[in-house]
Amino acid sequence: MSEKIPSESIKAGKITAQVRDSFARKDLIGMNIFDICEEVENEFRKMGAEPGFPSGVSVNSTTAHHSAELDETRIIQDGDVIKLDIGAHIDGYLADTAITISYNYDYEQLKKATEDALNQALSAAKIGVRVGEIGKIIEDTASRWGFQTIKNLSGHSIDRYVVHSGVSIPNVWSAEGPQLKEGSIYAIEPFLTDTNGAGYVVNGKPNTIFSLITRKRSGDKKADEFVDRIWNTRKTLPFSPRWYVDQYSKVEIKEILHTLVKKRIITAYPDLVEANGYTVCQFEHTFTPTENGANILTKV
Repeated sequence: MSEKIPSESIKAGKITAQVRDSFARKDLIGMNIFDICEEVENEFRKMGAEPGFPSGVSVNSTTAHHSAELDETRIIQDGDVIKLDIGAHIDGYLADTAITISYNYDYEQLKKATEDALNQALSAAKIGVRVGEIGKIIEDTASRWGFQTIKNLSGHSIDRYVVHSGVSIPNVWSAEGPQLKEGSIYAIEPFLTDTNGAGYVVNGKPNTIFSLITRKRSGDKKADEFVDRIWNTRKTLPFSPRWYVDQYSKVEIKEILHTLVKKRIITAYPDLVEANGYTVCQFEHTFTPTENGANILTKV
């Protein structure tokens, strides 16, 4: 008997896909990254979901984990290559998807290759297939197009209130790794770049995404109240400081975050940047494996 996927996961997937496709059709040139993130997240709310994590708008060699800062000033320029990485949740049930929006024709082949790598991987994502085999398909597809993968980024399993829940789906071949399980939810997300690139990412700045890792007391009343607020609304799901400016001043939020990171109560996620500064493309779907291939949840 097949295991049932929660209806909340299915609904979150549809909402995420609709918002993704809507923004794929928008002209983002001239828009502030802050406004893009806010618009995406507000669309989720209008449709009956909440952001699963802060919307990612990572440009050119910035590969992942850039969401709008409290004082974000960057404007999307003609010639930019944007990774729009977004996700919605309903009662903790998550969907995660990404596309590359390119305003630079020089990267059209890289974009097509990355999307092809995702589609090839999904066609093989059946129950019982080992995650390393998925990685080999992604790596081989990238090579056929004349590109390479980002080797230290991977897809992942998804559980309730947990975006990355333990199983990694590599973007390169691996002899090890578990099999895809019926009833489980995963995301595959190839990242491709030029063969002259380093093929891996390093930490950059700033930190725009945070998540709660423990509920221990900090000894600071305001910081402890903030921890309770996060736990009561998001559990351990990532959050953005932007979401709390109606309850705290920007100065207060920065002080609270500094205290909680220093005491290791929350963790901060830095931007991830291609180590040689080369542009990266990304595509991602959330799916559950079947005997015939992937049942894609983030598809309209």
